[in-house]
Amino acid sequence: MAFLLWASTGIQRTEHGYDYRTIPSAGALYPIETYVAVNNVEGLMEGIYHYNIKNHLLEEIKLGNFGAKIAHAALDQEMCAEASVVFIWTAIFRRSKWKYSQRAYRYIYLDAGHVAQNLALAAVSITCGSCQVGAFFDDEINSIIDADGIEESAICLSVVGHPK
Repeated sequence: MAFLLWASTGIQRTEHGYDYRTIPSAGALYPIETYVAVNNVEGLMEGIYHYNIKNHLLEEIKLGNFGAKIAHAALDQEMCAEASVVFIWTAIFRRSKWKYSQRAYRYIYLDAGHVAQNLALAAVSITCGSCQVGAFFDDEINSIIDADGIEESAICLSVVGHPK
């Protein structure tokens, strides 16, 4: 799990006071936040966690099994309940909007695509499968991770696990 978090959006190096991540971002503004819904990961309790990129650690949001709720919010895609982990990416819009105004939304979705692609590549490198999910009810996912849906909102999901 640590490798997947790092590979998808972690810090690869620091030079001259700047953190360089594993992904590109428009204007190096990094509006994407990573949450994970842990269903079945060795060493972690089921629950919702936030990835603290700077310190490369998971922050517990709430414990419990949220697989069925996420699957329901994702138009009953059962893989969200059955996968070992569901990555939930949100955008904090102001990080990009201050510089790019309305065009920021385009860049935010491109950034999310870079993150999801890195996750997919990292997953396959450790013999896991992944599937990116764009079909979900924003408000339901936001409620699960405690995002307000205005300043920060869910924009993309990915499931990761060992294929059956």
